[in-house]
Amino acid sequence: MRAFYQDVLDFRLSDYILHPFKAYFFHLNPRHHSLALIETGRTGIHHIMMELYSLDDVGQAYDLACAAPDERIGTTLGRHTNDFMTSFYARTPNDFMIEYGWGGRSIDPPTWQPTEMIYGPSLWGHDRKWLPPEQLAQSRAMRAKVAADGLREPVQVMEGNYAVGVGTCAWWDGVRGAG
Repeated sequence: MRAFYQDVLDFRLSDYILHPFKAYFFHLNPRHHSLALIETGRTGIHHIMMELYSLDDVGQAYDLACAAPDERIGTTLGRHTNDFMTSFYARTPNDFMIEYGWGGRSIDPPTWQPTEMIYGPSLWGHDRKWLPPEQLAQSRAMRAKVAADGLREPVQVMEGNYAVGVGTCAWWDGVRGAG
């Protein structure tokens, strides 16, 4: 499938993950990726993503999905390592998922260089309830390493969708060695 999307449709590789499952991310424009091919053990659509203007919309939708009487959440709230999206995945009645997110990364397509995402797919959260137990444990261990290594990424916002806070954080400045 990669050859079809890259060679025929001219999608360009953004990055890829080899563990705890294989995933390849492709872009056509400044959006980090518009297509992902993910090894899930199933044939078909894994998910589609809807990006929102407000982080609060994501959080409130997550609360609503968690309150549903069925097992609506397929992947818990979290943040991706590659596109920095804060999101969760909800199961649809047809058993594919919708990723509901905020803060996706933009890239410069002419200068972008794809890399292997060695920290796995998430900075934090995104417990994938659909993974087999062994891969789920591997995914959790990767997130623990992200935290232990102190990996952080900047928040991606659109103009008008933020306010700069005042003051400093003594804890964070101490962690960075700035205090």
